[in-house]
Amino acid sequence: MLCRAGYPLLPLNYHHLYYFWVASKTGRISQACQRLFLSQSALSMQIQQLERSFGKKLLHRSRRGVTLTPEGRIAFDYCERIFSQGEELAAALQPGSAATPARLRLGISSAISRHVVTQILDCIRKIDRAVKTSIFGGANEDLQERLGKHRLDLVVSNVDFSSELGVEFRSRLAGTIPIHFVAVPRLRAQVRRFPADLAKLPMLLMAPENPVRKEVDLFLCRHKVAVTVEAEIEDFDLLQFLALRGQGVASIDALTVRQDVAHGRLMRLQRGPASIKEYIWFICGRHPKPNPILQDVIQELMEGFAVTA
Repeated sequence: MLCRAGYPLLPLNYHHLYYFWVASKTGRISQACQRLFLSQSALSMQIQQLERSFGKKLLHRSRRGVTLTPEGRIAFDYCERIFSQGEELAAALQPGSAATPARLRLGISSAISRHVVTQILDCIRKIDRAVKTSIFGGANEDLQERLGKHRLDLVVSNVDFSSELGVEFRSRLAGTIPIHFVAVPRLRAQVRRFPADLAKLPMLLMAPENPVRKEVDLFLCRHKVAVTVEAEIEDFDLLQFLALRGQGVASIDALTVRQDVAHGRLMRLQRGPASIKEYIWFICGRHPKPNPILQDVIQELMEGFAVTA
């Protein structure tokens, strides 16, 4: 179909497409309304008109918010390309400005050691130094929700929750880190039989919901060792700090305590290889990103990165 000037008419309403994109990214109609300064009835009507123009249902609506249908996923991917490139175009044409660099939105579980994060950032710099990384920390549940709503590009977690997000997401085991029982030399001297003598010392453990904590509990249960829990801590730095103060025996990953063990500030209690390990998972969407540089970085991390313990 042609307009009077002889140019083809646009096959869809780009305002409606933008409203759909914003609603998909926020995950809730109410939040999208706040961003777009529209009433809920007006926004819902615009999205319904878009769905009628396609002849396809794009969004499932429920009390928990909105989720994409398979056809909606296709439309969303095109929207990501259209509107992200539109933002790059606007930035590129600003006087004296350079093109907007690719930005990786990286979600990091609060249970992941900062040493692992450092290795990941080093790897990203080696792949492409121009890529900017925005790091979002939080609990696994929060990161899972953000990734499911496409607010993150890649999540690093000690739990593989990709199956809960559906077939549109994939995961990869990026490495394992040994978990050591460590203590200051004064407490280490009291442990002659491991793990039986742990019953005599206070324990510094991660929070009960942490997967490593669950493995520690199973280890102690198998060996029939009843311990006194001095503190339950999710923060690695605080756990390390209390262990260095001699507050108790800590179960903590080898990367976090590597320097302390090397300099004798902390000592391992078990003599052989660690029987407990932490698993590091990468989780991302299967669909390619519209920015080819960003897509290359994600692909390199998913295929080539390995944690060095």
